[in-house]
Amino acid sequence: MTKEQIIEALKNAAKPYERYFIADEVRQAMMQLPNPGELVEPILDIIGSNPTVDFGAPGDLVHYVECFSGKGYEELLIQSVMKTPTPHNIWMLHRCYNDPKDHRHEIYKTLIEALKKADTVSEEVKREIDEFSW
Repeated sequence: MTKEQIIEALKNAAKPYERYFIADEVRQAMMQLPNPGELVEPILDIIGSNPTVDFGAPGDLVHYVECFSGKGYEELLIQSVMKTPTPHNIWMLHRCYNDPKDHRHEIYKTLIEALKKADTVSEEVKREIDEFSW
């Protein structure tokens, strides 16, 4: 499978109000890409654009993108949360915030404070933010 085919398959697997599932052949193709980190941004876009999908806790996609921690994942997650905050990517950001090796704690906290004040952020996302200590 090409990168584009993988991304399309990942998008098609997102079903509102259902548990997210990655087919085995897609999972294998993801790991066989020459640069599997290329999928981090598209995966974050899928999570951000599908707030009603049950991606799991943490789920296959989060496990995948977290493999790229310290390799640009956190910066891409920050951009994704800024663009389209959802309960799931807020939860993902909190996982980064809780990582004692991560030096971006103040960046995360500042972003969260801005989201809490923003009129454009849903009450659902604000409730998710309030579930965590920042």
